[in-house]
Amino acid sequence: MEAWLSPRTTPQASVIVGTMNFGKRTSEEEARRIVDRAFARGVPVFDTANAYNDGESERILGRALRGRRKDARIATKVGAWVRKGASEGLAPGRVRDACDESLQRLGVEQIDLYYLHKPDLKTPIDETVGAMHDLLRAGKIANWGVSNYASWQIVEMEGLCDRAGMARPAVSQVIYNVLVRQLEVEYFPFARKHPIHTTVYNPLAGGLLAGKGLRKDPEPGSRFDKNPMYQQRYLSGRFFELVEAYSSLAREAGISPVDLAYRFVASRPGVDSVLLGPADVGQLDSGIDACAKPLPEGMGERIDEIHGAYLGTDASYARLS
Repeated sequence: MEAWLSPRTTPQASVIVGTMNFGKRTSEEEARRIVDRAFARGVPVFDTANAYNDGESERILGRALRGRRKDARIATKVGAWVRKGASEGLAPGRVRDACDESLQRLGVEQIDLYYLHKPDLKTPIDETVGAMHDLLRAGKIANWGVSNYASWQIVEMEGLCDRAGMARPAVSQVIYNVLVRQLEVEYFPFARKHPIHTTVYNPLAGGLLAGKGLRKDPEPGSRFDKNPMYQQRYLSGRFFELVEAYSSLAREAGISPVDLAYRFVASRPGVDSVLLGPADVGQLDSGIDACAKPLPEGMGERIDEIHGAYLGTDASYARLS
């Protein structure tokens, strides 16, 4: 397995360039600058999805990578595109067709990592897994992974793969940041036991940790602007209080809240790679720089204290310590 898909062996997690903003907040010209800068900074892994801006993210990324395909690693996804009011789902025929469509938009012959974007509870998982392995055998994808899946669902898929002699999912992409930390209960121990590479997304909580949602009217153009999913996910009074507490802690240490957020996720045991979501080159640079640094001494414990007070006395059903 290639190093970029293996569990980390370094103090800090690696970074991946997310392209969700390409074709919406980020113009094609700026997207090209982001890709150029990523290569210059030694970050050749790019993440997209067919659902991002109705496929435009894939198209822009594909054009930006022309002439540099052999130096890049491309991850894309299937299963979350909403068309005519319904999610595309993960029926085998749709998985295969969507892969062909992504290959065409990206302008490549093979996808390095193909994700199931989210669970489709209406389609038997063995049928979806079978479709992914059809794509592997056909050489259309080199590896496959899952996004937004629970530990038990991944275990179920691994069992199916083992019994059929098929390749297991190589990567699991999940939400994790200084506000949302449910992974720590059982996912991280699971991922190390099996093992599976863990990529975390939303390190800035959609920008909330950069102060972009801390007011009545979301900043125009931010992920909270006209986006019910992100508004529901993060815009709550309790999270606002946490953001203020972490911002104060960052100021005490002489770093920015954004630095705190990135350093936290990149230094946590169990996080193998961090998915950045830059809208411009400056955001890319700040993310790469911050993820390369550990938290200031003692800050991890302070963060845990603040988070513990937020959780209160709620006990976990699983006693893992």
